[in-house]
Amino acid sequence: MLAETSKQMRPPPRGEALAGKPVIWYRRVTASEVVMCLLMAAYGAAFYSGISQYWFHPGWTTDDALQQVYPFHEVLHPQIFKDDITTEVMKGYLAPAHYYLCYAITWLVGDPIMMSHWVMLIQVILTLSLLFAAVRCAAGTVPAFFAVTWLLHSRNLMQRITGGLPRGWAPPIFCAFLFFALSGRHRAVLVTIFLGCLLNPPATLVVAGAYGLLLIWRVATARGDEVASAKRRLIELFICSPIFALTTLGVVNRPESVGQMVTFSEASRMADFASGGRFPFLPFKPAISEIRTFGLEAFVARFYDPPEFVRSAMPFVVLGGLVMLGARGRRRRRTTLPAEIVLLGVSALSVYFLSRVFAFKLYVPNRHLQIPLAVFFVSIFSIGLWRAFHRGEPGRWADSRWSVAWPSALALVVCGSIVFVGSSLGLVGTLNFNYSADKKGWMFAWLRSNTPESSFIAGHPTHLDGVQLFAVRRGYVTTETTHPFYTGYYAEMRRRNEISLRAHYSGSLRELVDILEPEGITHFIFRRDDFYPGALQKTKFFASYKDLLTPLLSRPEEDYAYRQLPVSVDMERYPFMPFKDHYSTIIDVKALKGFLEKNPSWSGREEKK
Repeated sequence: MLAETSKQMRPPPRGEALAGKPVIWYRRVTASEVVMCLLMAAYGAAFYSGISQYWFHPGWTTDDALQQVYPFHEVLHPQIFKDDITTEVMKGYLAPAHYYLCYAITWLVGDPIMMSHWVMLIQVILTLSLLFAAVRCAAGTVPAFFAVTWLLHSRNLMQRITGGLPRGWAPPIFCAFLFFALSGRHRAVLVTIFLGCLLNPPATLVVAGAYGLLLIWRVATARGDEVASAKRRLIELFICSPIFALTTLGVVNRPESVGQMVTFSEASRMADFASGGRFPFLPFKPAISEIRTFGLEAFVARFYDPPEFVRSAMPFVVLGGLVMLGARGRRRRRTTLPAEIVLLGVSALSVYFLSRVFAFKLYVPNRHLQIPLAVFFVSIFSIGLWRAFHRGEPGRWADSRWSVAWPSALALVVCGSIVFVGSSLGLVGTLNFNYSADKKGWMFAWLRSNTPESSFIAGHPTHLDGVQLFAVRRGYVTTETTHPFYTGYYAEMRRRNEISLRAHYSGSLRELVDILEPEGITHFIFRRDDFYPGALQKTKFFASYKDLLTPLLSRPEEDYAYRQLPVSVDMERYPFMPFKDHYSTIIDVKALKGFLEKNPSWSGREEKK
């Protein structure tokens, strides 16, 4: 009876799955599947344990969330960032489907930070589920468990999902494409591409290219009745392409006040893209160097320093492994490297090289390597090794009985060992949860509780980074939101940076008021560390501001506005300084102006005596 049931439950041949017939999900469980499931569960528990104190904690987020999560405070405070150029530009990074999903979740949970954690959870679940489904469809349950564990181990990829940002949709898009393409679901791939245009256009460009190449390949290699079906699918993709292109253009287009994305030639002349700049991308590193660094992160993690010979040999091991799988499949007359996955890798590399030519119109080049190639390597080796060494009939990959699957299981163990040598356990760090509500003391909490919603806050740009997200107040300019990619926007941000730095290192409180008042700034925050003995000589900012900062930092230590402030908070005597802690001193600009008008000779030195 069991033998008959087992025979009935064998998976359909590969050709049947690709023909669009449903993939059967089997109930029979083997020892191999149980072992791999337990290993995956154990690693998943260790993965979560390492970040449990940060994930779903309302005080923790990632630095990029300081740019792209704070606009959702408008859900609960509709006028809080009205007519704020920074907010308008940051919202421009939020593709429509991502924006409206986040808007709805924020409305439900009542907090943008918690919303970002829920979106992250959705992105993680989709990524792992779709990868599991793709590998299981093409090879079986055991390699699917292995692939999910490996992806969790790929720390560099997983931390790109942290914070529930638009870039976190890239892994689900790639995995969805693989699943639908491997299972022959043509319409589902088209829907994936369309939704991808509304979620993450750079990732979708890679997927669209991969699917176009795949359909061309199918037309070229189809035989008999398959020719008409392959041509029809290619024509449908061709017809849908203008819709995809127009949708993407609508998503990435920016208003005239912001300006369009800088060209490569323009960026080459900007210090902000050079060494010491805000985004030191130029000159580009050699392509082979970037591919080794960002393309092989599934094997060599940047958070782990393996022996140099391991790092040097890994590209040859990986390339040799792919060649071996292809050769073994050819010898055994079975497909070990599915075209769907191979062409995803080809498309990713193609878009990467195009982005080096058309930077930054096609986004930052190395981003086209980091996520797609991690998904590529995890899926192709998980599937390829299982197929290449499986002792069963071609197409019967789901049979995980030890008698036919032990060579495949051993091959996965060898692969896992190589990954371990290059990246250890992969459980290092906080998964990029690197910014907390109290990282700069309690100034953000104080601002949120003690200032009007219409307040306009300035200070040292880096010290001010969390003001929009944690204080829920408009920030004059912050380092995180100083993006040089759009000419019109960056011209204004550079002007504001210069004003903020002049104010921070101003020579007197009266000069401070004169600088800030015309900008409509209501509160200014001094970063206290900058004025400790000997600190001014060590102060650094981006290289493009060197000419501005050199004279500002060359004064004697006593000749700064900060040195004229009272020693402690005393609202009766000094109403202009309502807050001071170890990190920050907050100044009420209007109150300071009134105080100086009543005390024209004030220098602060008498109070210190």
